[in-house]
Amino acid sequence: MLTREEVPEDLWRPDVILWAGPRTHLVHYPLRRGEIYNLVAVFHSKRYVEGWNAEADTSELWAHFKGQRPEVLRMLERIETWRMWVLCDREPVKDWSKGRVTLLGDAAHPMLQYLAQGACMATEDAVWLADKIAENPEDLPAAFRAYVQQRYLRTARVQIMARVYGDFYHARGPAAELRNQMLGPRSPEESYDGMAWLYGGM
Repeated sequence: MLTREEVPEDLWRPDVILWAGPRTHLVHYPLRRGEIYNLVAVFHSKRYVEGWNAEADTSELWAHFKGQRPEVLRMLERIETWRMWVLCDREPVKDWSKGRVTLLGDAAHPMLQYLAQGACMATEDAVWLADKIAENPEDLPAAFRAYVQQRYLRTARVQIMARVYGDFYHARGPAAELRNQMLGPRSPEESYDGMAWLYGGM
């Protein structure tokens, strides 16, 4: 996390910027009306640490980002300490309920972060779950079954496509060239055209 003053003026952007590289990517974006700037560096590592707040090995970070674009390296240089966590998902499943108990969000469909949809899918789950319970308040197992039936294919699609986008972002060789060709010339608005299925409704 950087303050506004710590971000070089020529690298400051008001929106989300993603720099893709071989088995790595860097995302940065402003928060709190531009007062602070968040940086997220993602790379493939053999190191495994439990939890969400482990201190990162800065030398490992630099080893993975070695030789990348100057803009990326300049942003990384601004951070003195890093936190790390392991990214996990699982295969989609069709049933999240048992009797009068059901799941939502990551408990039902954990997904990788490449589409930034974990919290979004949990919120959608909550809306549909409330609707189905309101329709059938006297029979919660039936309401839960209806909720899962409404949600499982959409969330499975997001789980699977998050993996695809991760592979695309971290591509090497011809796959990276194809990614650059497909994404490079697009405006921010055009970048969302292929994602209408995601942003167009629940």
